Amino acid sequence: MTPDGRRQFLETHRLAILGVERRDKAPHLSPVYFVLDGKDLLISVTETRAKTTLIRNAGRLSLCVLDEQFPFRYLRVEGPGRFENNGAVELMLRIGEKMQGKPLPESARSNIEERARKEQRIVLRVTPESYYP
Repeated sequence: MTPDGRRQFLETHRLAILGVERRDKAPHLSPVYFVLDGKDLLISVTETRAKTTLIRNAGRLSLCVLDEQFPFRYLRVEGPGRFENNGAVELMLRIGEKMQGKPLPESARSNIEERARKEQRIVLRVTPESYYP
């Protein structure tokens, strides 16, 4: 896949399986939704979840971005992940828009702000170092 093809694939898809190493166990896998920010992938995560702790410990992760339509192509992305404490609400709004295929109404903001606070949402920024079609 060309760099332009990768970019288009990532822009037009929303679902990925996040994988992170666990000591003495199989990798931890979780379905996540993402958006692009430049070349980085942004994922909303909860501060208190196991995957957050595992990513902090490992520093690296893999994402398998899935095509939800036949012929079910995929793109694997690998790279470091880092956390940002700011921007969770805006990210959740962007992900909601990508999931629904249209902008969320402004009236949804207060509910998303409350959910982000309650769930202790933070931003996971993944900087791709390698891709595998």
